Amino acid sequence: QVRTGGGSVTASSLQGAQDLRASGGSIGASGIQGSVLARTSGGGIRSQNVQGDADLGTSGGGITVNSLTGALQASTSGGPIRIDGVTGRVTAHTSGGSINATFARGATQGGELGTSGGSIHVNLDPAANLNIDASTYGGPVSTDLKVSVIGTISHSKLHGRLGSGGPTLALHTSGGSIHIGSI
Repeated sequence: QVRTGGGSVTASSLQGAQDLRASGGSIGASGIQGSVLARTSGGGIRSQNVQGDADLGTSGGGITVNSLTGALQASTSGGPIRIDGVTGRVTAHTSGGSINATFARGATQGGELGTSGGSIHVNLDPAANLNIDASTYGGPVSTDLKVSVIGTISHSKLHGRLGSGGPTLALHTSGGSIHIGSI
């Protein structure tokens, strides 16, 4: 466990579970072979090349995740969330920004992405089998993928199946639009 009350924390090229905490700065984790738990109240969180699950939370900045082999939980009240190359289930929430997420090829675990302060842009493997549940109060829902719509077609909601369906990917925003694209 690594803790600081007045600065940033960086962990790199480590094996095993990592518990990283900062009250006055940012957190960085890279090249970790194991799970990562990171909490800060004063800055952003950056994670890259992690082989394991990640649970990331901040009240003072954005979250960026690149290349995660596992499930992701990310929560911030102070900034955007950027995700690229996650293989497992993704749960991401922010009240202070947009969410941009590109799932890894073959990722079919679904998840939940939500924001009250911005738009959501998601890129999925077009060969994935997922149920899609998207709704917004601040703009349109659009997709470049071939999604079989279930129910009524609406400007601000999309409920349907990608491929043959599967786990649900829920996308909700009250402050912007939603776009579902292809990787």
